[in-house]
Amino acid sequence: MSYSTIRRVVLVMLVICLLALGLWWVKRPKPVSVLVAVIDKGRVESSIANTRAGTVEACMRTKLSATMGGRIEVLAVKEGEKVKKGQLLMKLWNDDQQAQSTLAQAQVETAGKRVTEACTIATNAERESERQTALFKQGFVSGSRDEQARADAQARRAGCDAAKADLGQTQARLNATRVDQIITVL
Repeated sequence: MSYSTIRRVVLVMLVICLLALGLWWVKRPKPVSVLVAVIDKGRVESSIANTRAGTVEACMRTKLSATMGGRIEVLAVKEGEKVKKGQLLMKLWNDDQQAQSTLAQAQVETAGKRVTEACTIATNAERESERQTALFKQGFVSGSRDEQARADAQARRAGCDAAKADLGQTQARLNATRVDQIITVL
């Protein structure tokens, strides 16, 4: 090989190296921009440290657990199986809670009937009080009879209000039993 041939080969290799270096320079990863903030003196609420540089990738695995312990009644998936959003994974035994819910539902229905009864009696007592007041004004009944009818109407109305409060309480108890049932399902 002659000197001029070697010179040409070296020159071509040098040009190729320069082109490769230029291509790498254009395609190299850009540096991460860092925001700098001025801080004042004060109490440290929390501190955050970035100890690793790189990219963040979503993880498709997770560890789940029920909020309460118990005996597993249904295990609907196997380890490593892909699941869909909203799919049943596991259900704990909750027959006792279902019985409590059924009992609470019956108590709600009974309390509702007591409200109807107490409020019907209160309405009737209020009408009777109005009649007694009219008769008292005409002089047909005594003042004590009028006062007694008014007091009875007020007591019956209070009973109606108490029955409504009992209904609200039993409804809240029913809702609580339903929440207890929900937390047995994952």
